Amino acid sequence: MFVRRLLSPLALASVVLLAGCQELTVANPNEPDRTRVTGQPAATEALISSSFGVWWPWAQHYYPTQVLSTVADEMTNAFADYGEVDASSEPRTAYNNSSQYTREAVNRDPWNGLHRVVSNVNDALAALSRGVPVADSLRARAVARFVQGLAHGYLALYFDSAFVVTELTDLNEAQPVLQPYSVVMDTALSELSQAIAIAQANTFSLPTPGWLYRAMTNQDLARLAHSYRARLRASVARSRSERVAVDWNQVVSDIDAGVVQDFSPQAIPEVFVDNYKRLLGRQRAGIPGDFGRIDYWLLGPADSTNGFITWVNTAVASRVRFQLRSRDRRIHPAGTPGGIGLYVGYTTTNRWADSRGTYHQTRYYFKRFGVNTAWQDSLLPALTLAEMNLLKAEALIRLNRAAEAVPLINLTRVANGQLPPVTIDGPPDVAGCVPRKVMPGALQGTCGSLWDALRYEKRIEMIGVAAVVAFADARGWQALVENSFVHLPIPGDELDVLRKPYYSHGGGQGNSAPAPDPERCPVALNRCP
Repeated sequence: MFVRRLLSPLALASVVLLAGCQELTVANPNEPDRTRVTGQPAATEALISSSFGVWWPWAQHYYPTQVLSTVADEMTNAFADYGEVDASSEPRTAYNNSSQYTREAVNRDPWNGLHRVVSNVNDALAALSRGVPVADSLRARAVARFVQGLAHGYLALYFDSAFVVTELTDLNEAQPVLQPYSVVMDTALSELSQAIAIAQANTFSLPTPGWLYRAMTNQDLARLAHSYRARLRASVARSRSERVAVDWNQVVSDIDAGVVQDFSPQAIPEVFVDNYKRLLGRQRAGIPGDFGRIDYWLLGPADSTNGFITWVNTAVASRVRFQLRSRDRRIHPAGTPGGIGLYVGYTTTNRWADSRGTYHQTRYYFKRFGVNTAWQDSLLPALTLAEMNLLKAEALIRLNRAAEAVPLINLTRVANGQLPPVTIDGPPDVAGCVPRKVMPGALQGTCGSLWDALRYEKRIEMIGVAAVVAFADARGWQALVENSFVHLPIPGDELDVLRKPYYSHGGGQGNSAPAPDPERCPVALNRCP
């Protein structure tokens, strides 16, 4: 439980036994205290140089990426392994937040892991403040603030609240207080700003392996922090109204100062891997996509037939697999709907029992970043230029600068999808346009707007990159299935320690998503409801 771990992230020197009103402290020379450990320069630097690798699993591994991806209808899955079927079945039910839940790791592991990252970085920063000498103290501080910001930022993305603890927090004086996600995110953005300031004012390099798992300069780090700040600032919104209230001018500013190439750390087998991509691209026994597959809700707007429209208009329990046809070459080659596209493959195999809901089933699997063992030793795209361009396009649309968004949407649409370019009016209004409007109503089946094109482009370009972005976009665009949870609760075992009652989100309880209405444009555009 994190409150306990906060006090002993490095295995502290004493064990306190409470019995009635008596306190017994026993020194153990084999378990050095925090100050002694971080008094060693090598240990202090190691805490920082390893911190990104410690943060990474809670952004790119099983928990909670599989659940977030399926709840966002990016990936579909009827397996129970990582909580997917429980979280993504319809009608949506409240997240099971009992400490006895067999899939409690969905929120327990990222909660503990991200707070542990904060704790480790705080120890290292405190050591630097005491004057512990390291090879490059400014490099160490910049990376520490960067990872500290990522850890607090992802706590704010995932949870309704979290602890805000810095190297200045005196845990001997008082127990930390839970803060709402908005406060946690403000802390994260401030820490990333500090990382940027240090990196821009100094000259250093980050070696590899370790540190950020790719060679980087101080300017590279500053640009990356700007880009993550843009992602976090836009993604924290829990609703359409909160997404509207994002400081979109600042998002644009951060993106303009951000990365100039994809941030793709280098995988190291058994050390630094990406299990989100692994499970999306896994193939066993000749069966492609044997774990997770691409949801029809993601690909369906590109369907040039009425196959997806029919699927949408069918009662959920009666939906079945079908083959779509599209002009998007990321889905399949021209004239070959059963072929393999740039990002997507097609198969007639089915991995899941009908009893778990045929609406989970799909014929499309993910192959963009490779299959089988590619995730073990290849580059792992974690934040891409495409994401930043499309996020900037959203910002520009919201700022009533839609004409400036058009070329940003066309970058990937034309080059990767081989689709005709959009204009401010949206895709060319011809048969088989991509995307089409798919939500039930008078406009269903008609050619989409510029807003629809932006959302579709972001969704298909982000498959396999970062599940939290798919989830955050869906809740901010009001695209989640009704009564989905919009964030995770504090884990049940942490609530046990805090002596607080269990609670949850979703399933019609507090913090449940409203009925989806993603095609409603944030500003006046042609073809908008």
